[in-house]
Amino acid sequence: QDENRHGDFFSALLKAQPQFLNDWKAKLWSRFFCLSVYVTMYLNDCQRTTFYEGIGLDTKEFDMHVIIETNRTTARIFPAVLDVENPEFKRKLDRMVEINKKIIAIGESDDIPLVKNLKRIPHVAALVSEIIAAYLMPPIESGSVDFAEFEPQLVY
Repeated sequence: QDENRHGDFFSALLKAQPQFLNDWKAKLWSRFFCLSVYVTMYLNDCQRTTFYEGIGLDTKEFDMHVIIETNRTTARIFPAVLDVENPEFKRKLDRMVEINKKIIAIGESDDIPLVKNLKRIPHVAALVSEIIAAYLMPPIESGSVDFAEFEPQLVY
């Protein structure tokens, strides 16, 4: 509920400044913001599957539920959102998890730092490629439907 209140407050702030939501830059930033949140959550949570299994949840299933619901809420204000219900989006997230596991394994190896960094390069490139591909998927045009068509007036 606390997150919902934060979201409601943020939504009210944006609705009070519609000029920040009505251009192509806003659409790009909205998608970037959502993607950064969703990818970070998914990768972090997939490193903690033991916790989620311990409370009886499937990590990926739970995260996709959260991502889908968050995206639906976000679509109420942002002018464009990711198509997170497209099965390809989930496939990209799952590929990112596998790539991230390889990057982590390299970091935990006994190699010297220079060798670790060299070994990471192709995996980081693959991860960035998946993130860009997810970002470039056709978005869903959305945005608030309750913007006033008139100038607000002071009411006493």
